[in-house]
Amino acid sequence: MNLTKKHAATAIALVLGAAVTLGSTSAMAFGGKDGRGMDGPRGGFMQMEFTDLDSDANGQITVEDLQANAQARFSTADADGNGELTVEELLAQRSANMAERQAAAGDQQKRPGPMSEKQMGWMIEKMIAKRDSNGNGTLSLDEMTPEQARLDRMIDRFDTDDDNAISQAEFDEAQKEAFMRGHGKGGKGKRNGG
Repeated sequence: MNLTKKHAATAIALVLGAAVTLGSTSAMAFGGKDGRGMDGPRGGFMQMEFTDLDSDANGQITVEDLQANAQARFSTADADGNGELTVEELLAQRSANMAERQAAAGDQQKRPGPMSEKQMGWMIEKMIAKRDSNGNGTLSLDEMTPEQARLDRMIDRFDTDDDNAISQAEFDEAQKEAFMRGHGKGGKGKRNGG
């Protein structure tokens, strides 16, 4: 399978976005390793690392890895253990992740203000409204998980050697292509005038 630059960018967004989404909320709610969420051209899902997604540490990302990652993240966010995520639980998980990232970065990151928290709450409410198939105002793991066919397609888009898994090399190449596409000539992304 040939992976064009456009497909590489799309694939990295889908796979990494799904890994975060499956866990408990979208990339917007959890943000990337830098705690910026969807801010900037490399925010959120672009900050994921191969080791974050290879849950069984066998050197390949498979659908099973994405599902295991989803279950672990969901369980972490489900503070009361009832199998449903509320707006409050999702906001609390986001805040905990941000605090952890800030501590790891030596607290040199911009802290979100009250408006940022309000906006995040609105985004989470919108996400719940969109995915809440039973109308109970919360999200179950099933409501968060994409269909199997979609997960298979996400793996297939990266999988240049057709082994139904994403190797470190395949991941790195797709991530590089997506990064370079977002930064264009001179290292400037679309948001920065590039």
